[in-house]
Order: sequence, then structure tokens, then C-alpha cells
Amino acid sequence: MTPSHGDPSKPSTRPTTAIPSTVFEEIVRTNSSPADIAARLNEAELRYSCGLKSLHKNAKRVYPFWKTCRGCSTPFPCHNRTQAVRNTVCPPCGREGLRAPRPQTQKPRPICETCHEPFTPKGGVALAKAKHCSRKCFGAQHWTKTPEGKAKLLVWGALGAAGWTDASMASFKVKMTGPNNPAWKGGVMVFKTHGNYAGVRYVRCPPEFLSMARKDGYVMEHRLIVARVLGRCLSRTETVHHVNHIPTDNRLENLALFKTNREHKLYEHHGSPPPIWCGSSPSPTTASCGA
Repeated sequence: MTPSHGDPSKPSTRPTTAIPSTVFEEIVRTNSSPADIAARLNEAELRYSCGLKSLHKNAKRVYPFWKTCRGCSTPFPCHNRTQAVRNTVCPPCGREGLRAPRPQTQKPRPICETCHEPFTPKGGVALAKAKHCSRKCFGAQHWTKTPEGKAKLLVWGALGAAGWTDASMASFKVKMTGPNNPAWKGGVMVFKTHGNYAGVRYVRCPPEFLSMARKDGYVMEHRLIVARVLGRCLSRTETVHHVNHIPTDNRLENLALFKTNREHKLYEHHGSPPPIWCGSSPSPTTASCGA
């Protein structure tokens, strides 16, 4: 059996192989089965390709040299590992469309709960979670209009609670505000910046020190402690230093005030200039710090 396609009378092109021409023709012209011919070609390829790694990339025999085409039952060579695993037909049969089709596994489309029509979810929504085909169908099931013409929510989205009334909403706000909230931590939040830095504690700023606070009304706890001791607001350039370098330890004896951040860094590296206020001194309020 000669590995050719189309007209048998036309000479076939011999593939790149280490088998001598005479041996190759002798094997392919036998009356054996295609599988037997491929096996004999593999044996001959192994016998004649020793040391010819430049000619054959699979000289270590990590995959078969020859396979049998399922379309024309002709032995064809495999030139790499991927072809040996994937290809089931020779290149001419593959160009003619004899490649095995891939199985199409398509899940059934979901049914809209409002219009009861099948639809394809958009925006990456999973098939199991898609319930409505459009916003119109979602609004028709979850929203209604009051006699005054205002939209009213019938179902509370993900929570699944039935229509909220004014009394239930007021009760919900009371239960979830301030110390009544299960996540309440005393009105203190810890802001972590990066690395192993412990973070800075923020507290709600009193009205008399609002010039030191952020837009949300929170201020650094150590700056607020120093401001209350001095009886004035700290300027933006003044820096509060933690003596033990633990930003969450806001004891009065652990705090010191510097006029600028430059003086703060100089003090840490060279020990001077001294702070304008120090919580561990006998008289922390001095004229130099504007107390």
C-alpha cells in the first residue's frame, strides 16, 4: 500500500524519513494491513534513525513516527508530539474535511420568570443565576407603582424580604446604626497602608476639632489626643511621633509633637532638634507649642 492520494498512477512524494528508499518502498508495497505497515515503518524508523536527531526531532521515541489515517487507511508520519496525540487523519484528508468534529456540549438556555421565554444571559451571568431576560421583565416582577405614581419595591432583591414599610425601614435603621450594629467596634477604624505596618487608628472627630478631620469626619486618634491636651487644633505641618514606633499605642507618654515632619525625621536619625511637646515630660504644655 503506497501512501498516496488522488490518482494512484501519479508518483507519491516521499515524506522526510531516515528509512532508505528501497526499504521504505518494500514495506509500503506489501499486502499487509495499514496498522501492520505503520508498525513495520516504526520499527524501521527506530533502526535507521539512530544518531540522526537533526533529521528527526523525536529521536528519543517519545511518540510514534507513523500512524494510520482513519480516512484513507494510509500510514502518515507524525513530526511532533502534538501531532501524534491529536491527529487522526493525514494532511490531505484533513484538508478535505475528514477531521473528526468536536462534540458540541451546549447547556439549555434558562427561562425568564416574567415572560416565560428562553434567553441567553449577558454580562457574564451564570446560567443557574439568570432569572430575567431584561430589565423590563425584572422591573415588572419586582416593582410596582403607588397611587401617587411613585415606584415601590415589592421584593428586597438578594435578601428576599417581602415589601418594606416605613415602620420596618425605621426599625432596621435603628438596629443597624451605631452601637446596635453587630459590626460596631467602638467607632474606631484602623487604616493599614502597606507591608507589616500596624496601621493608624481613626475616630470620629468632635465639632471643635473638625479642621483636622477628613471629609468623612474621622481624624487620627493620636493627633486628636495631642490637640485635646494642648487645647487647640494641630496644623497640617505638625507631626505627632510615637516613641515606641507602634502607631496603635496612643498613650500620652508615648506621644511627642514636632513642628514639621523634617524635624521629626532629623530627631529620629540624629536626636535633634527636640520635640516642641512631649507627653512624658512633667509639664507637657509649654509656650513653644502654642498651648
